[in-house]
Amino acid sequence: MKLATLKNNTRDGQLVIVSRDLSQCIAVPDIAPTLQNALDNWQQAKPLLEEVYIGLNQGILLQALPFEQTQCESPLPRAYQWQMAPRT
Repeated sequence: MKLATLKNNTRDGQLVIVSRDLSQCIAVPDIAPTLQNALDNWQQAKPLLEEVYIGLNQGILLQALPFEQTQCESPLPRAYQWQMAPRT
């Protein structure tokens, strides 16, 4: 499964699922609006994301859009759990 974060003028960007060949993507706000949200709820989100990924690769999802790699944001723009500890 390929996931990406697209720029959307928010602090966390928009989670999209990307096709195997990197040609198409689809937003999944009803499953997880951001990658951080998907990770926080991984047990529930993973099977739903995988189902969409399969449909995207089979070409049966009409909502798919062309995937523009130049529109990608850092995968986790605000990964607060990865902040460095303060220096002492």
